[in-house]
Amino acid sequence: MQQPSKRPLVLLAEDSEDDAFFFRWTLRKCDLDCDLVHAADGVEAVKILQSGADAGGCRTSACPDLVFLDLKMSAMTGFEVLEWIQQHPVIPPLDVAVLSGSDHTSDIERAKRLGASLHYVKPLSVPYLRDRFDAWRARYPADMATSPEPKADGAPSGRSP
Repeated sequence: MQQPSKRPLVLLAEDSEDDAFFFRWTLRKCDLDCDLVHAADGVEAVKILQSGADAGGCRTSACPDLVFLDLKMSAMTGFEVLEWIQQHPVIPPLDVAVLSGSDHTSDIERAKRLGASLHYVKPLSVPYLRDRFDAWRARYPADMATSPEPKADGAPSGRSP
């Protein structure tokens, strides 16, 4: 019997409810089938990431496939989350894209040094997010079906941590 394909899991670490709302709206407009979990700050993001790896550092099904990380969060900044990720590597490595209101070269360079693969200035547009998922389609061709079933609030369906 064939196993059902895993829907990609996206972690959004964002402390602004407005920015989180616009991310969910943009994700829905991309018409992608994925699960979304929202961490309201860096501490919550780390807890979600900790639950996604086994003792040997291998990713489990609870580990996000892609992380969108705000840099300027309370409790724990996005830079601190990136440092934590570097100190707790998983196999295969996490794919982290930074979402920031800043386009300062120093922020972009620091995030890349800490392992971020991409840097987006908010607000995130539909074409940018769709391009990011196109890379996933190459890795998960059967997992990226279109037309997600939205929740009652209009956001894509999500997993609870």
